[in-house]
Amino acid sequence: MIRIPYGKVYNAYIIETYNYELVKNAIKEFAIANGFDSNLVYSDNHPDILYIESDDKLISIATIRSDIIESSVFAPKVADRKIYVIYDAVNIEEKQQNALLKTLEEPPEFDTFFLVTSNANKLLPTIKSRCVMIKDNDEIDYKELLNLEYLTDAINMLANTKYVSVSDKMIFAENFAGKDNMLKTLISLYRYILRDVMLYKFTLSKKSLMLKEREEDIIAIANSFTTEELGKMVDNLDKLADANRYYVNKKLALFNFFEV
Repeated sequence: MIRIPYGKVYNAYIIETYNYELVKNAIKEFAIANGFDSNLVYSDNHPDILYIESDDKLISIATIRSDIIESSVFAPKVADRKIYVIYDAVNIEEKQQNALLKTLEEPPEFDTFFLVTSNANKLLPTIKSRCVMIKDNDEIDYKELLNLEYLTDAINMLANTKYVSVSDKMIFAENFAGKDNMLKTLISLYRYILRDVMLYKFTLSKKSLMLKEREEDIIAIANSFTTEELGKMVDNLDKLADANRYYVNKKLALFNFFEV
């Protein structure tokens, strides 16, 4: 499941997924929701949606300059904005990423960039800091998360992690680490929470929050942690997801998630 917020439009997004067809459909829905002609979008003929693909080869700096940097200054042809979709962003080497960075730092107001990648960790921190992160999450619908019996405990553990004792963190980790489905659901929950927290942290707006029913908790968490601490949480959550996927020490990975 890939959800791109339809409210406020940002200049740059990173979408982490292995399913490029799924993300293509999500971007089409995003475009139509923002006024793009649906017939042109669904026929893949919209002149203001541009795809940059690599076919498993490195994206050259010439391509970055000609297809993105130089073209980005030109106004849209028929829509109110242009959309750039870059597949697969892991194939952009550091030199090319640095060339792209200035465009992401000072983008024309009518441009939106989607960097689609199977591994966001291969992107430079400076690139990631300029983008809203969206992760493919087909594990559970966020509405179901609101009915979890341990929802409040999980949110409280996250919100108060600076003050929770080591032993209590270990007990919490042990309760989830041995149960694959519970840990997978907890990871999904924390992805949605941190997505909302980061959005609120950067915008101070509640309009795009997905877990609106828990907006007081979202705001409290955003106010309790620095941007750097929240960034570390996001990185720790990625490590936790990898631990759950590859059956390494899940208990330690969950415990480390709370160490900020």
